[in-house]
Amino acid sequence: MLCGACLAPAQSLDARMGALLANPQLKSAAVSMEIVEVVPGKAPATLFSHNSNTALGPASNCKILTTAAAFERYGSKAEFKTLLFKVGEDLVLVGGGDPAFADVKLAQQKNASPTAVFEQWAEALKSQGISSYQSLIVDDRIFDQQWVHPNWPADQRLDWYCAPIGGLNFNDNCLDWMPKLAGSGISLELIPNTSYIAISNKATRGKETRVSLLRPPTSNNFELRGTVAASATTPYSVPIYDPGLWTGTILKDVLAKAGISATAKSAVRRAEPSERFPGGTLVATHRTTILDVLQRANTNSLNMMAEGLCKRLGYDSTDGKEPGSWTNGPAAVEAYITSLGVPSSAISLDDGSGLSNKNRASAHAFTTVLAHVASRPDGRLFMESFAVPGEDGTLQKRFKNMSVADHIRAKTGHITGVSTLSGYVEMPATGGKGRLFAFSILCNKYQGNVNPWQDQVCQNLYDWAGGK
Repeated sequence: MLCGACLAPAQSLDARMGALLANPQLKSAAVSMEIVEVVPGKAPATLFSHNSNTALGPASNCKILTTAAAFERYGSKAEFKTLLFKVGEDLVLVGGGDPAFADVKLAQQKNASPTAVFEQWAEALKSQGISSYQSLIVDDRIFDQQWVHPNWPADQRLDWYCAPIGGLNFNDNCLDWMPKLAGSGISLELIPNTSYIAISNKATRGKETRVSLLRPPTSNNFELRGTVAASATTPYSVPIYDPGLWTGTILKDVLAKAGISATAKSAVRRAEPSERFPGGTLVATHRTTILDVLQRANTNSLNMMAEGLCKRLGYDSTDGKEPGSWTNGPAAVEAYITSLGVPSSAISLDDGSGLSNKNRASAHAFTTVLAHVASRPDGRLFMESFAVPGEDGTLQKRFKNMSVADHIRAKTGHITGVSTLSGYVEMPATGGKGRLFAFSILCNKYQGNVNPWQDQVCQNLYDWAGGK
């Protein structure tokens, strides 16, 4: 492994990067790299390029393109809105595609539970003298009902990062669960505790904990299998089926606990395609800032956050005439990227998060987008949505004991055969203005773990630019 200390400080950037690219791990790899300097008011200056127009698998670096397109279209002050109406004897829950509604991490930042929003809504209903309703109608028609992408890994659909995306979402569309020792058997704590879930408990006590909560692809009838050696202290997460009805049922359960009950046999139902709700009264509104969604997408690499942005871009690209989908969403992101001068041959998107292995993008596409957004007056807010080494996020264990660690914000990307890193290196001002670099490193079909190699690329950029 080549290291920054092995390269002379005065060596050119081309020489430094050329030496790093000679790493045996990359012998059979496809690599697309580019480093540019962001110059306010001017086109970015290309400092290093290696196959930079070659479109490769980007993995979760795809989120950079999706979040940038959303940031550009909606602005830094935009909000997702989720609305509750009283229409006749019914309640109507209308989704705006907010992927971060009742997100557990955002709730924890407010010292609240994910259900806190619905508990507040229950109090709002009671303050208006509403103690019952006929049915709760779920209107999630802003997005289509293809909640899980067909090109996501079929054997990973019950992993949290494959959570579905809908027009209404709750708790990252995952059921959190903790197995507990109870008497001679096993009990299960559910978060949230909802009637939407049916569980058959077939787990037993054992010498080690090897337990899974499984369900069929189109059902929420779960089965707990395996062995439990000790009560869990941190929850596991498993994706649910049908995020709209999941969200509506949790609201119904919270309302019932507060003494507000449904009178219809079908307490929760989905709005029909042509159904309209004239004359409704707005009861409650919840807002999520786009910056919160960007933070969860880029710092924590939460796939459904990017997919929510992607489908919302698709919906708005049709002026609301078609639901957001994995057809019009990626097309809207591609249109944004090509509008910046990136050739269409350098970009082909299949989803918004990079979980699909059908996505393709070039390093030049990434540096173009990164430099463009950073040049905006509010570009700093976008940059701050990226992970920082040593802090919460995907760079928490990267760049250890490296001087560049205090000067980098970046987005990682990993799926089978793909490892990527793109973002910014910022040089501090010393007697004048500082310097800002945008970089992209895309590696496909490499050998071993190339994360340390990518870290060295960034360290060498920093050293070359005069870092200490």
